Amino acid sequence: MCGKITQISLFSMLMCGKYDGIVSVRQMKSHGNMAIGTMDMLDGEMAMVDGVVYQARTDGKVRLPGDDETIPFGTIADFHPERSLAVCDVPSFEVLEKEIDSSLFDRNYPLAIRISGHFPRMKVRTVGRQINGVSLAKAVDREVHFELVETDGDLIGFRMPGFARGFNAPGWHLHYVDSARQHGGHVVNFSISAAELLCCTCTELRILLPEKPGIFAGLDLDRDFSADLKKAEAER
Repeated sequence: MCGKITQISLFSMLMCGKYDGIVSVRQMKSHGNMAIGTMDMLDGEMAMVDGVVYQARTDGKVRLPGDDETIPFGTIADFHPERSLAVCDVPSFEVLEKEIDSSLFDRNYPLAIRISGHFPRMKVRTVGRQINGVSLAKAVDREVHFELVETDGDLIGFRMPGFARGFNAPGWHLHYVDSARQHGGHVVNFSISAAELLCCTCTELRILLPEKPGIFAGLDLDRDFSADLKKAEAER
C-alpha cells in the first residue's frame, strides 16, 4: 500500500451551496500530482494530471487556470502507482466498477486511480458558474453534457469508502481529459477498448478545513445529504 490523499474542505459544503475558492491552484499543486475538484464558484470541473491543472468549462473546452485562481474543494493524491492492470473491452462504467470492486481492492481504503487509453464512448458533464446559496443538487439541473466518441485520454479520480460520507462522496468519482487536452469533464459513463489502469491504495488521508472566518456560518453540515448526493452524482 502507498500514497497520501489531501482533501481541500468538505464535500458537504458544496452540497450546501458554498462555492468560494479557499485554496490557490499553486497551493493545491504542493500537495500532489493528481487531483479532481471544481473551481471558484463551481465554475467547471477541475482535473490535475501529472501536475498540470485543467478546467473543463460549459463550452466544452479545457483551459489552464492560473496559479492564483482558487478552488473551493478538491481531492489530491501524491500518486505513485503500486499496481498496473490492462483493461480491454469494458462496455460501461458500471461493469468496470463491479470488476474492480469485487476482486482487486479492499473497499475500506481510498483508492486513487488513473486509466489511460482509448474510449469508444465517453460521456462527461460540466456545471457553470454559480452563486452561493444554490445547492449542488440544484446546480446540476443546469449542467451541460458532452458525448465524446473514439477519444484517447486519461480518466483520473478516486474510489472512496463508505465512511467518507459527509466529508467526500463515497464510491467512484472520475474526471476525464482527452490526450489533446481540449475536452473533458466529470465522467458520467464510458466504454473502454484498450487502456492501462494504474492505482494506488491510500493509507494517509488529510483534510484541510477552510480558515476563512465565518465560512461555516449558517451551514447545517450535520444533516443527511444522501438524497442530494444521489442527485448530484447520478445518472449511472
